[in-house]
Amino acid sequence: MNSYLNQYLRGLLLVLASSGFGALSLQAQGKRVKVVTYIDDVQDERRSTRWTLTEWLRIKERMKMMDVWLAMFSDPAKDKFAPELSLTYSRAGGMSQFSLGVPEIFNEEQQEIDSRHLMESGRVQFWFTNLVSASTGLRTLDIDLGLEGQLSKRSFTHDQEMVSPVDASVFSLQENKLTTAGINLRLFGANSQDSTLVAKAGKFELDTGYDLEGLRKSEGQYVGGEMALYFMKWLGAEGHYLQLKPQGNAVWKGKGSQAEYGGFLEIYNFRIGYGSYRRDWSFESEGTRLDSSEKGNAFFMRLYF
Repeated sequence: MNSYLNQYLRGLLLVLASSGFGALSLQAQGKRVKVVTYIDDVQDERRSTRWTLTEWLRIKERMKMMDVWLAMFSDPAKDKFAPELSLTYSRAGGMSQFSLGVPEIFNEEQQEIDSRHLMESGRVQFWFTNLVSASTGLRTLDIDLGLEGQLSKRSFTHDQEMVSPVDASVFSLQENKLTTAGINLRLFGANSQDSTLVAKAGKFELDTGYDLEGLRKSEGQYVGGEMALYFMKWLGAEGHYLQLKPQGNAVWKGKGSQAEYGGFLEIYNFRIGYGSYRRDWSFESEGTRLDSSEKGNAFFMRLYF
């Protein structure tokens, strides 16, 4: 009897002992879970508040898009009609090259004359900035309408002469004048003194300076563009390009192009710049082709109002 009682008590003690150790094990596991959860929470919080360059750039871009959205849907009636006027004078010097020959063998046999020239030009631009949005209150694209006129004159120190390949007659090359007038559309840029992109179209009249029958005067249409880019508040670069298409007549047909580019400094409403230019013309008739190329460096001044 005693032996059975001892075995029963021994088993009971073992059960109590095992149950106590299990509780201690469960308690230890619970503490480990709490520690791991605390570490995860702390890391999540620190990760969410961590400053990174990528996140800063993302936030900056988001803020920029919000500003654009606000600008697009702001009240257009607040836009103020602000007409703009600019006056430009430029003076240039360079070389003129004239080539004369028969069209079929023009690149093989041709007369060529080089001469130094002086070129002066004046240009006026007027912009109807914010005209539509200010007068009607309608939301419009950020495109402004403008007008432009320009007069340029090229002169030599003395007149040049060439010999016609058709009848061997001598004709002179004198000063020429180019007058343009047209419409401008500012596709990018808030005003004239901003980084801008402008599309152009209009008409021109040309006094060629060629003492040839039917070629003294020419007129036609032009298309082109203009761009200005500021690198700093006072420093930038600009460029102009025109494609000129003369109206053909019974004798002569032609084409032309003009390009100008350079850098500028700007102080208040005054801009001064220096750059390069090139102007090319080509006229052709039955038996005669006459090309000219004018290029050099130009200095210009511009005043904004």
